[in-house]
Amino acid sequence: MIKLFRNIRKNLLAEGKTTRYLKYAIGEIILVVIGILIALSINNWNQNRKDANEGKAVLESLLENLSVAKKQSEELISEEDALKVRLIRILRIDSNHPSTNASLIPDSIFVSAVWDLNSDQPTFNAYNNLKNTNKLSLIKSKKINEKFTELEFRLKRLNDILADRLSVHQIRVDDILENDINFIPLIKSNIPTINIEGEPKNNYEDLLKIKRVRNLLGMKLTFTQDVINYRENLDTEIKHLIVLIKTELNK
Repeated sequence: MIKLFRNIRKNLLAEGKTTRYLKYAIGEIILVVIGILIALSINNWNQNRKDANEGKAVLESLLENLSVAKKQSEELISEEDALKVRLIRILRIDSNHPSTNASLIPDSIFVSAVWDLNSDQPTFNAYNNLKNTNKLSLIKSKKINEKFTELEFRLKRLNDILADRLSVHQIRVDDILENDINFIPLIKSNIPTINIEGEPKNNYEDLLKIKRVRNLLGMKLTFTQDVINYRENLDTEIKHLIVLIKTELNK
């Protein structure tokens, strides 16, 4: 094709047809420009298609991760709720079920209420990996990007309150198990084969009348309620993101 255009130019110049040559040259330039524009357009179209496919893959990966995180979040909230119930029970402050306030406190309930503590968080490995590789820019939805920013904020707030509760627990609450009771009977449920017949029994009713003990467990209870609130806020953000991503993928 290039050789053909070259021959045409030569013939026009040889014949002295300067005007026709100039018109032809201009036309040739226009054709070249059009060709370049078409090539750029095709290249942009291919790049946009590639970005769209990669963006879809990113959203699908995030959706899968968020679905797992949602299940983890719900399980963690359930565990916190159970801990809250046990703390209320041993403190004898259950306003909804006053009859339980008069019941005996089993070793298993007491040790679980005082000992248990879960500082786990839902995992967002896919999001963190994509963030580290700068692939989150492939997400074009402003709402989704804003929600992930909100998710990070909620996650940080949860991490802070979990760290505060753990610090108080390690420094203060664990002291009850170390100094105020006979811990040996409490491990029977974990090691059923041990013999605890000669071990002094714990009187939790008298123990829970001690102001220091009640206050420490009350602190754990209020920290636990705060953790529940922050976990539920994070869970709400996860659910919102799942809906937004599903909507984006269905467009």
